[in-house]
Amino acid sequence: MAGHLAGVDVGTTGARCMIFDTAGRPRGGHYCDYGAAYPQPGWVEQDGDLLTAKAMEACRAAIASSGIPPQDIASIGFSAQRSVTCAVDRQGRVVRPMFSWQDARTAAEVEDLRQLVDADEYYAQSGLPLGTTWIVTKLLWMRKHEPELYARTHKFVQNQDLVLRAFGADDFYTDLCCMPFYGVWDVRRAAWNESLLHQLDLAPALFGRPTRPGTQVGAISAAVAEQTGFAPGTPICVGGGDQNCSVVGMGAIRPGMATVTLGTAGLAILSTARPAAGFGGMMITHHAAPALWEIEGLSNAAAAALRWYRDVVGTLEKEREASGGADAYRQLDELAAAAPPGSKGLLFLPYLATAATPRWNPQARAALVGLTFAHTRAELTRAVLEGVVLEIRDIIEQWFRAGLELDALRIGGGATRSALWNQIQADVYGRPVETLRVAESTALGAALLGGVGADVFDSLEDGVQAMVSVANQIEPDPRRHRQYEELYEAYTAAYEGLSESGTYAQLSRIQAERATD
Repeated sequence: MAGHLAGVDVGTTGARCMIFDTAGRPRGGHYCDYGAAYPQPGWVEQDGDLLTAKAMEACRAAIASSGIPPQDIASIGFSAQRSVTCAVDRQGRVVRPMFSWQDARTAAEVEDLRQLVDADEYYAQSGLPLGTTWIVTKLLWMRKHEPELYARTHKFVQNQDLVLRAFGADDFYTDLCCMPFYGVWDVRRAAWNESLLHQLDLAPALFGRPTRPGTQVGAISAAVAEQTGFAPGTPICVGGGDQNCSVVGMGAIRPGMATVTLGTAGLAILSTARPAAGFGGMMITHHAAPALWEIEGLSNAAAAALRWYRDVVGTLEKEREASGGADAYRQLDELAAAAPPGSKGLLFLPYLATAATPRWNPQARAALVGLTFAHTRAELTRAVLEGVVLEIRDIIEQWFRAGLELDALRIGGGATRSALWNQIQADVYGRPVETLRVAESTALGAALLGGVGADVFDSLEDGVQAMVSVANQIEPDPRRHRQYEELYEAYTAAYEGLSESGTYAQLSRIQAERATD
């Protein structure tokens, strides 16, 4: 049997292919970046054919870098950005640029939906708060504003579906994890929301075919082999959305396991066996594991907050790096380590890109609270790290308020390169956190699901046991946790004070009025 697995991740800003052995060790990889178009304010579009071509390019380079014979790759599993709207004709060709999940042109369509459905009932059924991100709103916008293109459209599918078809799938398959993002799916029953479809004059045939993650849907043809470097006949398998694959790649496949990923944004995901309402507007999606769901909480600025701080405040560190010194982030990490836990009572509210879960306040803004002459750049730096984690703590507290259980927490993302930031997470959450041996958890999860689809593994559990391993467990310090409990109380009070006083609303208005000054 072939001894390696490929994972292809088609993300928002680039495509990555990784080759792993069946013990989860990376053997090769490559990343190809791409961008987006912004035709008007709030509009974000991408070229679906370009993204597919970049994914194929990444595959060719990854196989070459691995030195592994293509015939020794047993399967290819896929992952992609979620809630991307791809309109295709009967020949499977895209009829217009894809609507990015970031595209926000559909505010009017959201209001139209709000007139049709009760927002709370919509959330209870779909697992999604009403908003511009979901595919049904883009479909309605097209029907209203681009009727000729809408008439040419045979199906509305998602990014992974498009890539799978290009690699050799015989139809457009949507992984079950991504079905909720159509906006007309009942996440509780894992079935179409027939009532809403009828109200909108839509039919299930207009969308991709619901498919269990880890299902083989085709094989590499001779023509695609030339484009990708894979051997003809290599199985291609449905994986999951990028965040869903990341959860698999971090091994969180049983109820009570959670992952926190601090990348550009922050994402906290809890695996649960009960999809109920009352989660503070968090997204509820299907898990790649059968009979499980994911409760997802978002912070809009995680590692991005530290990047902003580096660029605006850490200019000295950047100059040192440019002159041949240590990486600016490493310098800032050492600076933050010199400050005490709690940063001498300095609090950073990290709402640089507004507040997401569980507060959902588009007027919220970042703030430094408690600043005095006694504070130095060390405390400022540590406060940024702590503030990002306090926002994730807010999400975890919402899980507890909803009666959910958390018994294991694994952390990932670029932030895990900082031992200090990892320790701050353990101390703020008051529970052990685990880091993983493989950082590329999304590609690993996709590859693992491909292994399930090609019968390399008997089950998802077998695949996780073989390919996912913990690198380190970090224990919380009880004394520091008590300090952070007090700081978290101040954090929530500061947010509520700024929100309820109207300060956020006033600052938001002032910023909008003076945006062109």
